[in-house]
Amino acid sequence: MKTLLLAAVVLAVTLQSHAQDPGSWLSSLPQPKSYVQKRASSYDRSGGNDDYREIPAGGTLTLLDESGPALISHIWITIATHDPQHLKALVLRMYWDGEATPSVEAPVGDFFGLGLGDYFLYQSLPLAVGADKALNCFFPMPFQKHGRITVTNEGSQKGGLFLLQH
Repeated sequence: MKTLLLAAVVLAVTLQSHAQDPGSWLSSLPQPKSYVQKRASSYDRSGGNDDYREIPAGGTLTLLDESGPALISHIWITIATHDPQHLKALVLRMYWDGEATPSVEAPVGDFFGLGLGDYFLYQSLPLAVGADKALNCFFPMPFQKHGRITVTNEGSQKGGLFLLQH
């Protein structure tokens, strides 16, 4: 049976005309805002139910490629695979404002607080791992001109990555 690596990512991108004060973002959540909220997702554009994106070994998938100014407020990834090393094999990279090298470059597991390569449930203000291996990040990530997020499969097994829109 073909090994599949399935992941879901929801990137909630909030377009804003200026950056928020980092100290007040939590207390300002219930306040009305004047921005356009967008979502990057893997939903099946054909209308079917194939809401995943496959990444072969050595392949790279672009999760987000968006003009700014903007603020990423949520990333959600779920992964299902037979590869026991997938939390280390999938490498997340984030580029802001035309950078040639990424500001963030980490295995998916390390980025979401699973540095030992195993899943465990936990919840904190910026990060959480929920049931069904749901990886969540709530770090506010602003960019002025352009943001790009990629995932590269540096493992030897091919797999699939999917983004869900909720």
